[in-house]
Amino acid sequence: MYGYEELVHALDYLTDEERQKVDRAFVLAEKAHRGMNRKSGEPYITHPVAVAMILAELKMDADGVCAGLLHDTVEDTDVTFEELEEAFGHDVRKIVEGETKVSKLTKLSKNLQDEQAENLRQMLMAMTGDLRIIIVKLADRLHNMRTLGSMPEHKQKRISRETLEIFAPLAHRLGIGQIKWELEDLCFKYLFPEEFESLVGALNMRKSERENHIQKAIEQIKFTLGDDLELTRWVIKIEISGRSKHLYSIHNKMVHEHKSLEQIFDLLAIRVILTPKPVTASEINFDSAEEYQRALEMAELGREKRVCYHTLGIVHSMWTPIPGRFKDYIAVPKPNGYQSLHTTVISLSGLPIEVQLRSARMHYIAEYGVAAHWLYKQDQQGKTTTEQKINWLNQLEQLQQEITDASDFIDAVKNDLLSGRVFVFTPKGDTVNLPKGATPIDFAYHIHSRVGDTCVGSIVNGQIVPLNYELQNGDRLEILTSKNATPSKDWMNFAVTRSARTKIRHFFRTKERQDALQNGHDQLENYLRKRNLAVRQLMRTKLLEDVAEKLLGSRNPDELYLAIHSGRMNPANVAKVLAPQLEAEQTQPVVKQPLKRKAPPKQKDGGIIIDGVVTDAKVAHCCNPIVGDQIMGYLTRGRGVSVHRADCPNLQRLLRDEPDRCVDATWSASNEVEQLVDLDIICTDRPNLLAEVLQVITEQRRNVLHVTAGVGSGGIAHIYLRTTVRGNNDLSVLADALKRNKDIQTVLRMSGTKGGMPIPPKHSSKA
Repeated sequence: MYGYEELVHALDYLTDEERQKVDRAFVLAEKAHRGMNRKSGEPYITHPVAVAMILAELKMDADGVCAGLLHDTVEDTDVTFEELEEAFGHDVRKIVEGETKVSKLTKLSKNLQDEQAENLRQMLMAMTGDLRIIIVKLADRLHNMRTLGSMPEHKQKRISRETLEIFAPLAHRLGIGQIKWELEDLCFKYLFPEEFESLVGALNMRKSERENHIQKAIEQIKFTLGDDLELTRWVIKIEISGRSKHLYSIHNKMVHEHKSLEQIFDLLAIRVILTPKPVTASEINFDSAEEYQRALEMAELGREKRVCYHTLGIVHSMWTPIPGRFKDYIAVPKPNGYQSLHTTVISLSGLPIEVQLRSARMHYIAEYGVAAHWLYKQDQQGKTTTEQKINWLNQLEQLQQEITDASDFIDAVKNDLLSGRVFVFTPKGDTVNLPKGATPIDFAYHIHSRVGDTCVGSIVNGQIVPLNYELQNGDRLEILTSKNATPSKDWMNFAVTRSARTKIRHFFRTKERQDALQNGHDQLENYLRKRNLAVRQLMRTKLLEDVAEKLLGSRNPDELYLAIHSGRMNPANVAKVLAPQLEAEQTQPVVKQPLKRKAPPKQKDGGIIIDGVVTDAKVAHCCNPIVGDQIMGYLTRGRGVSVHRADCPNLQRLLRDEPDRCVDATWSASNEVEQLVDLDIICTDRPNLLAEVLQVITEQRRNVLHVTAGVGSGGIAHIYLRTTVRGNNDLSVLADALKRNKDIQTVLRMSGTKGGMPIPPKHSSKA
């Protein structure tokens, strides 16, 4: 029955009623998927059964296992969400519904499509309401990765990359170590097949030798621990086993730390799992049933820590510890709840061995994460709730409130929440969890936006450090502030967290808007004062609202000030509407009428249309746009509008960092102005070729303003020259004339000019 008998056996932790519910879910899934096959040719039902088996190994509750069996029914068959809810309840429907949204995800890359990013965001936010959604998804993804061999190579790599970027880190954050490690190793196999096979081969060569060393070390530690009277007094069971480091972790350490296989100290590892004796009522003090339960929990946790630290002392007395290789995850647990003591020692054989010490409860959490907590319980209304809120899920909800764009949200989750972490302490001793590479600026904005905005310095471990200092695990950090301080734009160069960067950017956007409003206000006020007009009377809010509505179609005076600041509106035109008597004072009277923009004014040669108004905008030298190029304007600070080519890398950065300063722009229809253009003519070198190129330029009746030439490897020559054209069409005519020479391979238009000389074509395009 497609492996269902094995699943039934694994569900022995459920009640009879719950197992009957799972049976009904299997019957529905088998019927819905009947006749469907996987890519491997197996009946499709084998997949949901395998997913349910993984969930059973995690000791998932009955609703979670049912959802695992039914997770593809709505998407792939005629079964509806309403039918699932009627047959199995609201929780099963909610989990399957969350699964269906996740299944819509396709390719994940740096260029996420809006719909894909939005689907992933919905899944992550649904996860904050019910963690079983992502646990079922992880089980689904794990079985898909186990059977990925039947897929084409390009799909293997795409799915593996998506898994490595999102789902393996999610398993890590949820503390489900056994799923995280297997996902990473499977991704490693498909993404880096050569490195995978090489590492497997290298490990197999000395496998028996390492196993002998581990076995001898296990026997030594087992004998020593068994002879310790203090330990045997408090512990009823000691389990000691060898632990092999998973392949992807070894590969990462070798690559990022530039180490050879022999330099990996934790390649050989021993895990010691201690089961303390239960605490009895006579050992604790309590006055009520509630106090008893709390006191019992505290006493049991205290005993766990006591036996772990005591065992650590025994290990260090047996073998010499390596300095700097001790990690205390009991005193400072990982964000996913992982607790253990890690120490690396030199064994009697002379080889380094990592020893991990933990209680049985800590080990169960390390293997199964949130699934081991039995986080789900029924409240009085019958709704699924969690016993405790995981810290990083709170951060997930905070990101959702701070970041509205779906793609930015996914970037923040990947970079801020799913990346490596560093733990630092506040002056009061509270732990702050930040991404690896974080700086005091990230810490300051994590505490509060006001702390970040007024930060002037930082003290780490009693020493003043620069604000770009990279925080290390265990640092004690204090932020120095001043009420008159403001952020620096340089902070954007080293702030790591998306939250800090967003808050810094928000500060400067707000400040720039305030400066622009003040500048527009001052320009209008100065114009009115120079004409001895009643400034206070004319610049009343009601009058300005009327003028803004006439000129811009908006009753917000701020829009009027911004238009004056950017150069889209002239103070004189605003003043004429505010004070019609200015029209009568002109030397050459004109017909009095409000300024309207029903049609663009007469277009001038060389003009560029910005938001429907012709203006003498400046052409950006970084990309040097010419007539015919797609363009966009950028509102500079005090220098009017700068026009860039739409594909200019600088413009792309501005669109990302300051989108509110970018405006639509088009060329004036009557533009016939000569414009500079730099060309890179790539050709096969031979005598007289430069003279022939210049002859073509002369025949086309154009001026050569500058020319340089040089020959590279393989006899390929580059002729850089500057000339003038009247737009893209004119440039095409010139390029076609040049390419009639059989030795000219191509004509590239260069990005721009620098210091009056042509610059190499980093972003050249064919002319």
